[in-house]
Amino acid sequence: MTQHPIPTSPAPSPLAEEYAAIARGDHATGTRGTVRFAVSTDDPTEGKGDLFVALGLARALRREDWGVDVWPIRRWAEDVPDDTTVLVSMIESFVPGLVPAGTATVAWVRNWTAQWASVPYLAEFDAVWASSSIARDELARAVDGPVEVVPIGVDLDLFTLDPAQPRSDRTVTTVNFWGARRRVQDVLAEVAPPEPIVWFAANVEHVEPAPGVELRSPVPYFALPEVYRAAAFVVDDVIAPAAEFGTLNSRLYESLACGALPVTDCALGLDELGLADVPVFTDAASLERAIAMPAAEREALVARLREVVVARHSFAARAEQVGPSLDAAIARAGARTGERDPLLRWAAMQREVLRETERERDAHRSGVEEINRRLIVSEEAVAVIDRARQEAEAERDAIARSYDSLTHSAEYRVLDRLGGVARALRRR
Repeated sequence: MTQHPIPTSPAPSPLAEEYAAIARGDHATGTRGTVRFAVSTDDPTEGKGDLFVALGLARALRREDWGVDVWPIRRWAEDVPDDTTVLVSMIESFVPGLVPAGTATVAWVRNWTAQWASVPYLAEFDAVWASSSIARDELARAVDGPVEVVPIGVDLDLFTLDPAQPRSDRTVTTVNFWGARRRVQDVLAEVAPPEPIVWFAANVEHVEPAPGVELRSPVPYFALPEVYRAAAFVVDDVIAPAAEFGTLNSRLYESLACGALPVTDCALGLDELGLADVPVFTDAASLERAIAMPAAEREALVARLREVVVARHSFAARAEQVGPSLDAAIARAGARTGERDPLLRWAAMQREVLRETERERDAHRSGVEEINRRLIVSEEAVAVIDRARQEAEAERDAIARSYDSLTHSAEYRVLDRLGGVARALRRR
C-alpha cells in the first residue's frame, strides 16, 4: 500500500456544532416529550465518554420527535425540571431523589456493572439497560423488574467512510491515560512493529516512551473520524471493570464505521455483538501478528464487520430499539402517586454534599501536591547552588593552600630576593 501519513492536526467534523447545541439545551422540546441524560458534564471539549454516548443517542432520539437535553453533575443538587419526561442516568452515582415523581427514570449501565449492581437505589429506576447479556444477568439479581440489553453505539453520520481520504497501513490507538496504568501500556512498551504505532493519548507527557510507539497529543472527539479513516488498524483497550462483563468500547464501532480494523484485548462480548472475528491480542507478539495481516485480508474483514455495525449498532438503531422501553417506563411513572420517597431525596442531597466535599478535598490535595512539588524544585535548586558554593570554597581553599606553600618555599624566597635586587638596579 502507498504510505500516507496519519494526520497530526485532524479537522473536526461539521457535526460538532450540532452536538454542542444539544449539550446547550437548544433542542429540549419535542412532540413526544423531553429525554434528559444525567452526565458528568455538558461541555464536549472535556472529552468525557459518557457525554458523547448520551449525545449520540440524543441526536438519534431527536429524529424520533423527542426533545433532548443533558443534566450535568454541577446541577445534580437541583430539582430536575418538571418538563422532563424521562431521565436517563449514565453514571452510577446519580441518585434519582430529585427527579419529579411523574418523570420516568432509566439507568443505562454502560460499564462499572458491579458498582451499579451494588447501589441501593437501583430498584428506584423504571427501566434498567445493560450493555451486554452478562451485565444484564448481574443486574437482574439486584432488581425485580426486567433488564434490557442496550449496548452503546455509533453515529454513522459522524464516523463515516471517505473514499477521497487516502488510508495508510499504519496502526493507531486513542487509548487515554488518566493516571491509572492500563494493560495496553505494558504491551505497547514491548511491541516492535515495522513502523511505530501512533498513540494519541490524553496526558501524553506522563506516558512512558517506547521504541514501538510514536506518542502524540490527544485529538478532540470530533476529529477522531479523520484519524480512523487514515489508519489501517486501531488498537483498543478495555478497562478491567468493563472486560469482566463484556461491556465493550465505542472505539470498536467507530473505527469499523470509518473502515479501520480494531484490534482489542477483550474477546468477551464480541460474539454477542456479531463481531467475533475482530482480532484479539494478549501480548506484544499477538498484537504484532494481528497488525501484520495482509491488506487484502484486512480489507475484506473490515467490509464484513462494518456491515454488522451499520445494520445493528448505529445510534439510530438504538433509538428505535429503546422506544418501547421508554414508553413502558413512562407508563410506570404515570401510575405512581404521591412524591418521591423523602429518604431518597435526602440521600440525593447527601450524595451531592459528599461529592462537593470530595471535590474540595481533591482540590486541596492537588494544591498541597503542587506546593510539595514546588518545594522539592526549590530544594533541588538550593542544593545545586549549595554544591556550587561548596565546590567554589573548596577550590578557593586549595588555591590558598597552594599559594601559602609556594610563598614559604626556599625557591620563592631566593627568587623574591633576586627580584628585589633587579628592581633596585633598574632604579639606578
